[in-house]
Formats: sequence, structure tokens, C-alpha cells
Amino acid sequence: MQQDFSKRISIVVNKELPIWQAMNAVAHISAYFGYKLDTNFGTGEYFVTKDGINLPRNTQYPIIVFAATEAEIYGFANKARQVDVKSMFFIKEMIETSNDDEIGNLVGQENEESVTYLGAGVFGENAIVKGLTNGFKLWS
Repeated sequence: MQQDFSKRISIVVNKELPIWQAMNAVAHISAYFGYKLDTNFGTGEYFVTKDGINLPRNTQYPIIVFAATEAEIYGFANKARQVDVKSMFFIKEMIETSNDDEIGNLVGQENEESVTYLGAGVFGENAIVKGLTNGFKLWS
């Protein structure tokens, strides 16, 4: 399959999080997009070394990680809902419990403005995604 350079994945993570929480947010958001994009995610099965070892290919799309404040992530999430992108939001409850029923119950007791976003990711056309992430600094 030919690489598609017209789209990208961008993830914005709360820069105040402990590293393990930030990496957890990035991992879950990336995994979500990998699952949703299914066969469009990669360009094939393997790269093969000279001695015949298969090395799995990675995604065909760039994945860019940005740092932001909690308030900036909340604004990013709201803007992402208004444009044509796929979105995934990683919230505090997803760190506090791994039980989806518990997460659903906890989130169901809050208004959206009370939800704590640890990270948010989008996948879509380069121009749209760049517009959403303009002004954020790369994670470092």
C-alpha cells in the first residue's frame, strides 16, 4: 500500500502530568486510532532485514505529540468536535480505574465542563489538524 501523506495524528497532553500518566495517555490515544483506522493504519506487514528477520511496519501517518495546559486541552477538545476529524479524549477516570462500567458511572455524574482531560488526540487532513494544533509546542 502507498503511504498517505495527506493526514496525520496529533495528540495534545497535559504538560503537568507525571511522565507515566502522559505516556499512558499517548499510548491509549494512539492505540485507539490504530484500532479505528484498521487496515488503513499501515502500509503492509513487515520490513525484512538482509538475514530474513521480519520487523513490523509502523503507521503510515505521522504522530505528533504536543504539550499543553489542562485548559488548553479542554479548548482543543471542543474545537475538535466542530471540525471533520476523528477524536479521542483521554480523561482522568481512565487512569483512576480500568473498569469501563465505573468510568461510565463516574462520567455520567458530571457535566462535560467538569471532566478532566489528560490528553486529546485527533486524526484527519493535515490542514485541519495543523489548524487545531497551531500554537502548541512539541512535547519535550
